[in-house]
Amino acid sequence: MRKIYFVRHGESKHNAASIYAGTIDSPLTALGKSQAIQTGELLKNKNISHLITSQLKRAQDTACAISDILSTKQKITLQNTPLLNEVNFGDIQNKKIQQIDGLIYGVESGTGESLTSLYTRAKQVIKIIQSIKTKDCILVVGHGAFTAVIFAVYEGISPEHFLDYKKKWRFQNGEIKKILSF
Repeated sequence: MRKIYFVRHGESKHNAASIYAGTIDSPLTALGKSQAIQTGELLKNKNISHLITSQLKRAQDTACAISDILSTKQKITLQNTPLLNEVNFGDIQNKKIQQIDGLIYGVESGTGESLTSLYTRAKQVIKIIQSIKTKDCILVVGHGAFTAVIFAVYEGISPEHFLDYKKKWRFQNGEIKKILSF
């Protein structure tokens, strides 16, 4: 069965400084680059032929590091899309992280992306993945908050229940999560 692997980008400068990044293009730290390489090593024998990534630099650089490792085993088709970009957290972007989740704050304050918009984007990403004609595995390199939305749509979580779902969602830098198929 075809597997879809999701990876959260390596640590970014905003992550290291405990600042909300959201849609801000924050580069990887040295640790983030190392996490990307370690993640690539973990994925190198997973028969991945397609890699889709966000257009934000932290995800792109993570994807490139992983691709360099994977491409020694087989040819990798690379694709990037703004649909995978991180959630717009609203007026807390580029500010110190508080106790509140950035996605939840952005939605509830009305200054960030709406749940309707996020669910629409997640469904579009799922359609892109479904349209890839391969029996091999697919790798998606993205972000913590938006990947939570994709998983919520996949698991059938309604927008009305998403904020509770998100409160339990964890996705660390460089972490790998798997879905068996869409």
